[in-house]
Amino acid sequence: MKTWTVSKISIFGVKAVVLALCFFCLACGGNNNSESADTSPKEFYLEKVDSLRVDRETDVRILDYHPAKKQFLAVDKISGEFLVLDSKGVILEEVLRRGEGPNEINTNVLALSFNQEEGGYLAQSSLEQLWFDDAWEVKERIKFASYSTIYFYSGPQKRVPYYRPNNDSSFYFFTNFFSGVPNGVGAEIASLIEQYNPHSQELEWVLPCDLEQLPVFEIDEKNKDKKPTAVYSLDRKEGRLYLTFERSTEMGVYHMTNDFALIEKSGFKHKSFYPSYNAKNISLIDFGQDIFGLLYYKGLSEAATASRKESDPGNFPFMDPALYQFIFINEGIQRDEEIAFPTGSDPRAEILSLPNSRLLLRDKYTGDVEPDYHTYSIYKLKAR
Repeated sequence: MKTWTVSKISIFGVKAVVLALCFFCLACGGNNNSESADTSPKEFYLEKVDSLRVDRETDVRILDYHPAKKQFLAVDKISGEFLVLDSKGVILEEVLRRGEGPNEINTNVLALSFNQEEGGYLAQSSLEQLWFDDAWEVKERIKFASYSTIYFYSGPQKRVPYYRPNNDSSFYFFTNFFSGVPNGVGAEIASLIEQYNPHSQELEWVLPCDLEQLPVFEIDEKNKDKKPTAVYSLDRKEGRLYLTFERSTEMGVYHMTNDFALIEKSGFKHKSFYPSYNAKNISLIDFGQDIFGLLYYKGLSEAATASRKESDPGNFPFMDPALYQFIFINEGIQRDEEIAFPTGSDPRAEILSLPNSRLLLRDKYTGDVEPDYHTYSIYKLKAR
């Protein structure tokens, strides 16, 4: 009987301790002032939150957005006119600056953007860059002789890739280095980027082609003697370059204002990526809060492509939204899930990053008659 009593008391004691621990844990979990946070991974998704329409018979391309003015900057791909749009796509200004005059540019414009810090607009070709004021009069014209000559037949396709060191009113800009654009630079050049230095007023090569410093990449068998095509995003506020390549499984972060020193590299994996299918990384999008979306094209086998062509001669795989996927990298770590590209959008048209984790995409046109308007959808990256 004595033994039984001791054993029973011991069991009751254990139960009491367990109950006490449970109440303690519940109390801690229910305390609103607790510093503990939910660290479980969240699933990202894109939700359509807005849209805009540009009423214009000729085709346009939206290139940049000014958060303070809530305006878009675009170009008419036929006339070459620069267009300023409001947040709903209404055209506020139409400006033609093609010519030989003091406020005009007579070379093929590759990039166009707002001068976010100093006001006005920037236009850049392979030979010069112009800074226009708000009235579209030239404030500064910089001429240079780039190593590579790049030509876009339908006018500017990119934002001007520029950045400013801290407390410096001058700005540097890349002359041959545009995301997703081959620049023809070969092994004879020991660096990746050619940029304009405003202090020396000369071009210089930066970011050495050191394989230990660059993201890993697969060599293009057709162009072994050429540098890989870069896919990147610029953070001008922090002075950082986020870089990968069309055929890469790694992203590097570089400090532009510190001789492009490598800050870190992080790897990622595609769920479906076969170079023989012409798969490649397309765009690197900064959603803010250290979240990056990498859009890639999965490609299609020759047999599947031929089968599509038999039933639809006008079918081109690279125009199919279903063959595009988003990878997400949060704080240098890849999330498990991938997100399909929105089926109603055109993956080969504008992909413009907007503030507050938003993304501007052009809607696919499905009619038979050339439209006299263009519609866009704005998506917001959310987590559930």
